[in-house]
Amino acid sequence: MQVEDKDFIRRAIRSPRETLGGFPILPRLIDKIRLHLSGQLPPVYVGNLLMPPPYLDGRFLSFVEISPEEMSEIVASGIGDEQILAWVRSRGVPRSPEEIEKWRFSIENSPVPEDRVAHRVSAYPEVAARFDVSNMSPFDLLDLDEGRILTPSSRRT
Repeated sequence: MQVEDKDFIRRAIRSPRETLGGFPILPRLIDKIRLHLSGQLPPVYVGNLLMPPPYLDGRFLSFVEISPEEMSEIVASGIGDEQILAWVRSRGVPRSPEEIEKWRFSIENSPVPEDRVAHRVSAYPEVAARFDVSNMSPFDLLDLDEGRILTPSSRRT
């Protein structure tokens, strides 16, 4: 995605690996919605915000069975992360720690379809010039693009 101000992104948007109540992606989604509501979300992120799978926002929302509109509304209410987590747990489909871990593992280890590989190459040209994006977890892809890590932390085979 060629993030313009990586320092701002690292301060303002958490890694997809960071968790809240065991859920990866959720803290990042909260950050992006808050930034969008305040007009500070960089334009490169706006087009993917709250989009359905295969985007990570949509994968999370599908997993807990919460609509993008509901998620946006609860974040817009101004409550804190822990209250949002409590709302997700009460409103969404209950998920055990084992289910959450299995879901996280599936995201990090599922094969990348060819059309998504082409999308990754065009959306993340700097990362694609250095690494095989077809064999990379989406968490690594984002953390590399946003400057959190210098090399992929896990290679899938």
